[in-house]
Parts: sequence; C-alpha cells; structure tokens
Amino acid sequence: MARRAGHGERPGSGGAAKAIAAAMVAALTVAGSGHANATEAVAGRYIPGAFAIPGAGIVPPPGLYWNAATSFYHGTLGADVQVPVAGEIRAGLEATILAETFTGLWVPNVEIAPGTSLALTLSVPVQYLDAEASVGRFDVEADQVALGDIAFGPRLGWHSGPHFFSLGLNVFAPTGKWEEGALDNIGLNYWSFSPTVAYTYLDVPHGLDLSLNAGIDINTKDRDTDYYSGALAHLDAVAMKTFTERFSAGIFGSVLYQVESDEGGIADRLGGFKGRSYSVGPMVKFDFGPKEKPIAVSLSWAPEFGVENRTEGNAVYLSVAGKF
Repeated sequence: MARRAGHGERPGSGGAAKAIAAAMVAALTVAGSGHANATEAVAGRYIPGAFAIPGAGIVPPPGLYWNAATSFYHGTLGADVQVPVAGEIRAGLEATILAETFTGLWVPNVEIAPGTSLALTLSVPVQYLDAEASVGRFDVEADQVALGDIAFGPRLGWHSGPHFFSLGLNVFAPTGKWEEGALDNIGLNYWSFSPTVAYTYLDVPHGLDLSLNAGIDINTKDRDTDYYSGALAHLDAVAMKTFTERFSAGIFGSVLYQVESDEGGIADRLGGFKGRSYSVGPMVKFDFGPKEKPIAVSLSWAPEFGVENRTEGNAVYLSVAGKF
C-alpha cells in the first residue's frame, strides 16, 4: 500500500480544506452504537435520527479522531400491544434510555487505491435504561446502568470535487449486560452486521452540506431465546446551511423499515412483529477552536411518527467531536 502524498491533506483550496475539517469531525458518530426500538425487546441497533450526520460521506485526512455522543430517548407502547422481551411477552412497554457513546476513529496515512481513504472505528457505549411493562395484571419496572454492545469496523472513502462517498461495515458485539426474562437488558445478546453507504455534497462557496447515510442491520439469532430479529433498513438525510464560520443549522429526515419478519416461537405468535418508524427534526452545529482543527458540537431532536411495532417517542442527540 502506498503512502499518501502531501501529509494526507486533501486537494483543494485553503477555504475548502477548512470547511472539510469542520464537517469531518461532525461525522464520527456514523459508527457509534445506538440502542433502538424494533425487533426483539422492541430494540435494535438504530433509533431514527441516530445517523443523521452532516458530512456523513467524508472520511477525514490521516489522524486520530474522537467523539463523545450523548443520546436520550423516551418512548411508549399502547397497553394493548404485546411485545417480545428477552424470551417473554410483555404489554404496555414504556422505556427511557440515556446513553453516552465514546468513539475513536483512526485514519492511517495509507491508501489502498488512488484517491481512497481507509478508517477504522471503535465505539464503546455506557447506557442507562428504565423500563416499565405489564405482566398479567401487574406492572413491573426495572432499571440499570451498564456497558452496552461495543461496535467496531472499517470505512473506505473517496471523493471527487464536492462529492464525498464512503462504504462501511459496523459490527456490533453482544458485550452488554443481558439476562433472560429481564425487562432492563442493556445488551441485545446477538451479533449484528451493518453495511453502510454514505454520500455528502459539500458546496463550500454557499455553505451547503447535503448528506445521506443508508444501512441495513443484519442480526444473528439469539441462541438463549431462539429468537431471530429480522433485518432493519434505515436511511438518514441531512440538509445543513452554514450561516457563520462557527454556526450551521438545518433539518434531517429518517426512515426505519424492517425488511424481514422476526422468527421464533414468540415472533410467530405475534405475526412476525415487523417494525417501522419515521422522524423529521431540526439540527444545529457549532464549531470551536482553530479552523484547521475544530471541535464540533451538534444538537438534534428526532420526534417519531408513523410508528408500528415499536415504542413511539422522542430522541435528542448531543455530539462533541474533534481530533487528537
């Protein structure tokens, strides 16, 4: 593999390089681990809005980058809706999730083909979960704080002018705490493999960032419950406008659609339990520090609608990212 020329800097004007630097640090949560609400336990790897990231298609120049992402989600299900939870059937589920995910991204100073960039990511989440549901005539509530399911994987990026593309694979390991029959499981007790494709159009003169991020989460079977959570497709689209050198604002839209039915004894009784959800919300971003090495802070709100077979609620995301 050949070393990249020019100390890894991307071609283009100085203004473009600064704009790319500002956009790239906001994109690090693409590989972050989320805790969502579809499939078994009404939970999967994705919440609408989780991967709605400006600069999603950009793989940055060589270096080591960091991200600390805080996510809050609260959602409910109707009292008459039955859901599978760790091998049991529950009803009237209500859940509150607070997660802090720490992500590192390493871009080595190599290229495997002309114009390409390789990146490796590792995300470690710590989560708080409070859940309440009905068991027969009784209400049960449980909560805990624990390590979540760790995610890692490669990303490959390339660009042409204002167009940036990346391909990635997020691998989620079942490292989070899980217990059969428990209502407050932090982990999901199965592996997931999520291939992703992202694109960013970065119009520097007009301060415009248009980004798309699509993926599909493919899960292994939970061998303890003999439950298979069907594959989930998700798409996030972002339109951001830079108003000053330090402030950007925009809007995003997200779609979650389960393309496979769940399988297993409980899933068969519930008709396959396929989930879906949509979200549209606002996003703001602030850049601090030197322009060539900024710290990006982004805040977004994702209210859900059109929900089926999952809790319906609101998610809030706060992301802080930079370069070592």
